Amino acid sequence: MDTELQREVRHLKDSVVAMREELEKAHAERDAAVAHALSEASAENGQLRATATALREELERVNAGREDAIASARALDRGEIAQLQATIRELRARLEQ
Repeated sequence: MDTELQREVRHLKDSVVAMREELEKAHAERDAAVAHALSEASAENGQLRATATALREELERVNAGREDAIASARALDRGEIAQLQATIRELRARLEQ
């Protein structure tokens, strides 16, 4: 009877050891999965930040180009207005003669 109890105790101890190893393996796999997910999230975060920076810089370049175009158009308008005013003065002067 003692040997049967000893076998049962040994079997239970072996079962406990196997379950403990399985639990440790599951924890290790979970930890690895979490670390992998964090790594991927960090990489994606970096890519998104880089994309946002590139888009912001492109938007600033576009805005600067648009502002330059507006300034050029205004300068052309001022030049044309000055020419038209000169023409008006000249025509008035001719009419008054």
